Amino acid sequence: MEEHLKPGRLLKQHMIDHIAARLQGASNLFVTECGSLSNKQMEELRGKLKKASSNYMVVKNSMSIMALEKINLDMTRDLIKGTCGISYNSKDPVMTSKILVNFTKEYKEFKFKGACIEGKVVSADTIKEIAAIPPREILLARLVSSLNSPIKDMAGVLYGIIRKLVYALNAIKDKKQEGGN
Repeated sequence: MEEHLKPGRLLKQHMIDHIAARLQGASNLFVTECGSLSNKQMEELRGKLKKASSNYMVVKNSMSIMALEKINLDMTRDLIKGTCGISYNSKDPVMTSKILVNFTKEYKEFKFKGACIEGKVVSADTIKEIAAIPPREILLARLVSSLNSPIKDMAGVLYGIIRKLVYALNAIKDKKQEGGN
């Protein structure tokens, strides 16, 4: 049997292709160390990540590296050491960062190694900084509020001017009525 037709090699190649297909559309990859997490803890993590439209998988390092090379994300190769898990998504990296950072606080054996966000490799410390960013909805609310604030202030100033004008006109009217009697 030729080398490329051996069943073990075919199975390994199929697994690499499957991993690469899952990671292909992801714009954000988070590499973690998940060595001694129990199955229950892994399911808890996956459940939390699913709410943020993220996935999580634990794969043999050599297969991860080959899959990442296949989809041109081999710059993350240095992060793949030890027992690794990869969280990936195509949406906002902030929510995934928050979930993973909170999980590291809850389970000390779970650690960040780094990430690849929008094609740039970032450190674990950078992920912690990203996790500190408020959610998108809060940022948008703050933006709208700050845009609305000058308009609100202007309306308050104009209302004050009109109120003073009305008081002045009432005072003139009262003075004329006193003088006319």
